[in-house]
Amino acid sequence: MLNLDPVKTQAVADQTRQAFATLDNALVDAAQLTTAFLTASQDSGLTASESQRILKQIHDSATKIIEGRSDMIRATALLTRCLEHSAIPVTSVGCPIGLELEERETARHLALVA
Repeated sequence: MLNLDPVKTQAVADQTRQAFATLDNALVDAAQLTTAFLTASQDSGLTASESQRILKQIHDSATKIIEGRSDMIRATALLTRCLEHSAIPVTSVGCPIGLELEERETARHLALVA
């Protein structure tokens, strides 16, 4: 049985939610950058080859953000597993992954669907 401090555990849950929000905002920024670049490049004189290289780099960057988000889902699963094996009473500290409506009614604290 793990001996986790409830206050520190809540801080980890809060930071995990913040990390997901930050990743989502970064993805929004990458999408907006794509739109801004396409708008700016029209009639700019950039060749198709030059603009293609730039678009690919922006796309690759966004793909890494999405991959990072997947990694955070896996990290959250590991955190959840630690919490389930702790001395902290069953309580919700706020799962950033979310649960389907049916699962919410029968779920234990931080039940994971990932």
